[in-house]
Amino acid sequence: MRISISDLAGKRPLLSVFLLFLAGMVFAVDVEFTAPQFYTNIPEYQDIVQKLNMDLISEFSGYENQIRDDMAGLPSSFPNLARAFANSSVFSSDGASQRGYEGFNAFSFTVGSMGALQLPKKLTLLNEIKDAIKNGEGGIDFDFGRENMDMRLGLDVQVFNAQLGINTSKFLLNGLYLGFKFSKFDTNWIRAKPLSGFSFNTMSVGINASYQLIKRKRILAGLFVWRGLNIGTGFIWQNTSLGLKSSLPMDDDLLNRSIPTPIGTLNMQLDEVFNLNIKTSTIIIPVEAMTSIRLGFLNLALGAGVDIALGASNIKAHGSFDVIDHSGLPPGIELMDGTPSLKYSLGGKSSPSFLNVKAMGAVGINIGPVLFDIPVTYYFLDNGYSLGFTLGFTI
Repeated sequence: MRISISDLAGKRPLLSVFLLFLAGMVFAVDVEFTAPQFYTNIPEYQDIVQKLNMDLISEFSGYENQIRDDMAGLPSSFPNLARAFANSSVFSSDGASQRGYEGFNAFSFTVGSMGALQLPKKLTLLNEIKDAIKNGEGGIDFDFGRENMDMRLGLDVQVFNAQLGINTSKFLLNGLYLGFKFSKFDTNWIRAKPLSGFSFNTMSVGINASYQLIKRKRILAGLFVWRGLNIGTGFIWQNTSLGLKSSLPMDDDLLNRSIPTPIGTLNMQLDEVFNLNIKTSTIIIPVEAMTSIRLGFLNLALGAGVDIALGASNIKAHGSFDVIDHSGLPPGIELMDGTPSLKYSLGGKSSPSFLNVKAMGAVGINIGPVLFDIPVTYYFLDNGYSLGFTLGFTI
């Protein structure tokens, strides 16, 4: 299947990325198009309006077939992209991480962000895009086959997270630390939105428990501290919703039509709108073992574990074709309700991987009660990555 995105990439780069994602999600494409149609109750205009409607059907006769032809090369089922978005939700669930900082006396409080990405293990398509850009003349024109459409490519960002940690040694169990996590973000909070038609919101709540299996050791009057070995688990619910609404950069000849009639020239301005929604909801149960050392102000953490995950990612896209404005006809001739109409739907749904084996690390600075940390995680089975930052304090 050949896709040319020279205009698309130049005018709407974010939309072009989502359309490439979408190419891997089609499970059924049903295209229905109805040309603009007019009506009148004035007897002397009725024959003219009937002829105009036939002309409009002829004007747009090839449009529905064009859409079907563009989608004809798409295979019928692609679960990998939806699963990649669901997996990325799992990978991003550890925002405001407190990795390797157990051992505090009373409580800790941290805030931070966490972003996650799943990449395909074979970057064939990405390499083809790179070559097309390098070798292209004035645009991007590349071929990719069916084997490249089923991309395990997904992302998730938890923009703002907060976590409260409590040492329960004095009232519940010696060496047990509980954490309460909350995350919330919505682009509606931003007055100057980064992209018109773009929406993004997330929410996450959870609880985790960490038990200090081996107590921490202080050496050289606390200059060197081994924080011991901690094992932990938890329960996190996470929801992410991403939406994109945009006018597609189509040919002006298609979006602006002039049709001569005996009673005036009909001038129409039309608009095709692309709507994309990605909704992901996951439940994550982490099982982890973590150790860390502090050398002076520097803190290094290392651990391993597995995230048990449930939930799903649901991707839907649909298009619409509307008359923004029409003029040139005398009063009494009106656009028929429901026309024009363009209906097509693309989408898919998939669950995250049930077991997500991971290696965890972090590097940070701990000065008295204040900490700054950069947590990193690699997921072995799905080529997943997460990276974040954490700022907080312990008492």
